[in-house]
Amino acid sequence: MNYTSKNFQLHYLSSYKLLVKTDFQQDTLLVLNADNEVEILYTYAADAPDSEAMKLLSLPFQQVFINIPLQSLILVPSEVYDDQDVTLYQGFQQDERLDRTNSLSLEEWGLTASYQYDLLLHNRWRKIFPEAKFVADFQMLMHQLKANLPAEGLVLGAQFRDQQVDMYCFNDGDLQFYSTFDILTAEDLKYFVWNTLQTLGVKQRASQFVISGVASNHAYVTALRPFADKVIPLQGGIAIHYPDVLAADRMEALNLLTTAPLCV
Repeated sequence: MNYTSKNFQLHYLSSYKLLVKTDFQQDTLLVLNADNEVEILYTYAADAPDSEAMKLLSLPFQQVFINIPLQSLILVPSEVYDDQDVTLYQGFQQDERLDRTNSLSLEEWGLTASYQYDLLLHNRWRKIFPEAKFVADFQMLMHQLKANLPAEGLVLGAQFRDQQVDMYCFNDGDLQFYSTFDILTAEDLKYFVWNTLQTLGVKQRASQFVISGVASNHAYVTALRPFADKVIPLQGGIAIHYPDVLAADRMEALNLLTTAPLCV
């Protein structure tokens, strides 16, 4: 269900944060007040926003954070990354436009990310909110993992979005693998996990499988349980407060989105 608090007031708009999770199938708008209480939660078909969605998108929110999928991502060890070699890295991107390529230092992991947002979605949302801050899944993941990742042991992770999953693997605190796969079923998911472990030569069971983007009761989570001693949801960056009328599993699936304001 969609929800609007009876306390939502337009004259408080400057103090509200609008968090957007956009996909090709559906968009979700989450409005938080200064106390991180949910004022609005609204999901609609991405290709056919209804009148209520259009009304919300027309409001002059001043704090807007948009979580958008990527079309390209490469991770380069920071010790060999050189800004002068951007044309070299560009060869691994989906298009050759340097003005669309971003870089981000992930100091905790000794990596530098070079990435491009999905072209169509990025252009669409820049027209709606020209001053918005854009955030990718991997940025929020790495931000949250740095405080929650155990220093020892094998840790697997999966961030779900639409019909894709970002899968990653840490061993003794070092990132060994990060890649995106297209999935339609739980069997697809299990195959990619198994294949990844085979590729990495990993034979032991992981100490934990960290999940985000879906609730703990999702069928995907059940499919991941055989690969780890425990499956745990990744905690969001901001503790939000929501009324009982909003289902806990729906809010759990949005945990990672709440990290967006902390990543820009």
